[in-house]
Formats: sequence, structure tokens, C-alpha cells
Amino acid sequence: MKEIRYRLTAWGHWAGTRVGTEYPVSSWPVPMASSDIRPMLPDNEAQIVDRAVARLKHFDSLGYEIVVAYYRGKASCRAIGRKINKRADYITACLSRAEAYIAGQVDVLLNIT
Repeated sequence: MKEIRYRLTAWGHWAGTRVGTEYPVSSWPVPMASSDIRPMLPDNEAQIVDRAVARLKHFDSLGYEIVVAYYRGKASCRAIGRKINKRADYITACLSRAEAYIAGQVDVLLNIT
């Protein structure tokens, strides 16, 4: 799970630098310091993670919204839970389930290409 969390974090950074993305944006692009060290993925791998996240939307729309809010929007599980009137542990469980689905999809997509 550590690898998929790294990939999703990097995907969140990658998705935040795109123009015309379908993901809700609040304050992007944010100016970055030249010494900013963040997880990054090459475009081809980021696109694979992006496809896996998009597939999640059809399978689990709540999980998709949580993944986008957490990794793309940098929201905490507690903040997401408050917004939708659910407990933080429920959001954490949904996030874990979504991460597992995305990990499986990424594995399949990486083995195809």
C-alpha cells in the first residue's frame, strides 16, 4: 500500500499542474519554491494512475470523490468527513478500499503496456 500512496500523492501533484483538468480546483496553480521536493511521476505513469482513478469513479463514486479530495485537494479524512457528515474512520476505510482498487488497476495497466 505504501507504493500506491506514493503514486497517488505524485498523481495529485501531477494533476494539479495540468490545465483544463476535470478535477475541482480551489487554489491551483500554487507557486512552488525552487527547493520544493515532492513525489513526482513521469507523465506515462501519471496517466496510468489517472486512468485507474477515472475507472474508480464508475465503480465507487464516493471513493473517487474521497481520493480526489485527499490526494488532489490535500483535504484530511476528518475534513472530508465533516463535509459529508460521516466519521473520519469511515472516510479512512473508504479511502483504503479505493486505494486497493486503484493499486489493482495500476498493476493491470502497467502489465499491459
